[in-house]
Amino acid sequence: MDSSFQYDPYQLHLRKGKYYASVAVPLAIRHLFSDTRVRKSTGLSDRKEASKRAIQVQVPAIHRELNLAFTKLDPFIEGLRPILTREGVDVSTWYTRGTISITVYGDRTQMGKSGIAAFIDGQATTPVEKWSADDYVKVAGIVSGLGYSVPNKLLELLPDEQRVLIHKASEPKTMSPNVVRQLINDYPNQYEGENSLGTKLLDKYSKAYSTVTLETQTVPTPLFSQLVDGYLTQKLKETPDRKTHGKRVLACKRIIEVLGDMPVTKYDKVHAIEVARFMQDSGASNALIKDTISYGRGLFKYAGTIRNELKEVVLPVQPWTDISLKDFGTPTRSYKPLTEEELLQLFAQEMGTDERLILSILVTTGMRLDEVALITWERITTFEDILCFSLISDVEDVKVKNISSKRYIPVPNIIKPLLGNGGQGRLFPYRLDKSGKAENSASKALMPLIRNVTSDDRKVVHSLRGNFKDFVRDIGVSKETNDFLTGHGQGDVAGRRYGQGPSMQVRLNVIDQIKHPWLNQPN
Repeated sequence: MDSSFQYDPYQLHLRKGKYYASVAVPLAIRHLFSDTRVRKSTGLSDRKEASKRAIQVQVPAIHRELNLAFTKLDPFIEGLRPILTREGVDVSTWYTRGTISITVYGDRTQMGKSGIAAFIDGQATTPVEKWSADDYVKVAGIVSGLGYSVPNKLLELLPDEQRVLIHKASEPKTMSPNVVRQLINDYPNQYEGENSLGTKLLDKYSKAYSTVTLETQTVPTPLFSQLVDGYLTQKLKETPDRKTHGKRVLACKRIIEVLGDMPVTKYDKVHAIEVARFMQDSGASNALIKDTISYGRGLFKYAGTIRNELKEVVLPVQPWTDISLKDFGTPTRSYKPLTEEELLQLFAQEMGTDERLILSILVTTGMRLDEVALITWERITTFEDILCFSLISDVEDVKVKNISSKRYIPVPNIIKPLLGNGGQGRLFPYRLDKSGKAENSASKALMPLIRNVTSDDRKVVHSLRGNFKDFVRDIGVSKETNDFLTGHGQGDVAGRRYGQGPSMQVRLNVIDQIKHPWLNQPN
């Protein structure tokens, strides 16, 4: 049996506090097992860790056990299984009882083939016979009797004397026209006339019927490129971000360019390393390499969620799991917070009202630039009796990075005077791009102000988010609250499943503890 046999995806089961990995036993070898699934314990009680270990250890071990079972099957019988199964034969009895059998009706019976039982005393009958076989010659006879031929590649597995017998048993059958003429004489009423039943019977049974070679039904494994459109469409529905979509498109193209366009089952873990090594040699950053492999992994995951025309999972086993890429590519250069002096200089500049307000919100809340640039007056709302910036979609469609970003951020008291009496629609006029984001336009308006106080290319508008996280850490606030405020934790939507996060009052108290001397300077 080919070791690349595609088994059903594995499942995890919790038993007595430990997770077990299990794989369904294919029907062909089920008689060799006491259960319909093979199970092996991961020894772990944490589902995420158990899943990782299952993929690395238990599932490959189960596949090896199943592969070994396939080697115990009879290659001649297995070659004929598609024919026998199609005709309703229970092939497992060959292994459990040493025989197979089938009940046949009508023209397929030996009586039907000779034509003798077409009419009995003037009455039409349906002959019924039970065929059984306990050796290869008889099995071949059943296959031939059902109208199929035994493939030559199977005959080559047998000794010469058995091949001769099978060839003889498989010869196309005919019946003598004399038999039909005798029937016409015996039952003239049924056989008179050019279009009579007897004439048609004579025409049919005077000719040898030919056996048919069965083509085993298979479906080619799709190429990587053939799954790209489906994968991209699905991900675009989940995350309608055109920028991320573009990265996925480029990643898929790059993988095909580096590795070639192969059936998805042919890719392995080493291929991911080869992509990483190629990109590193081309000067790619570690972050870009990780993104590329991540998007490729996403396509393979997608292939594991769809079936082909035969209802088989396209990719039951994921090839790009548990791959370490930390040593590939140029190191990621993280952004640096501004110094206190740079903050003072930044806010001391002359700038427009919109720029002063958006920079003030960024440094006092830690929100992302796009979160602030898209904020509307309708999303400055009261929650738990606290005035908040709402990034929850209860009010309107809100574009955020991920579910952790869906949160409420209390409006700092130092910011409230800058908001004035409120209004309608968006707070800021920055132009939206094709993805409905305003980050690029806002950045173009703000970056000249940053560059006026520092030429360090690692200091950008996003640096103010780093400043905020440092401020929160320095006043002794827990990492959990820090992450909730900046959208790195569970968020107010995800958190509902695992318990509520810090209250709005707690969050406001944290925000208002931070001192911002740069905001008290005159315009």
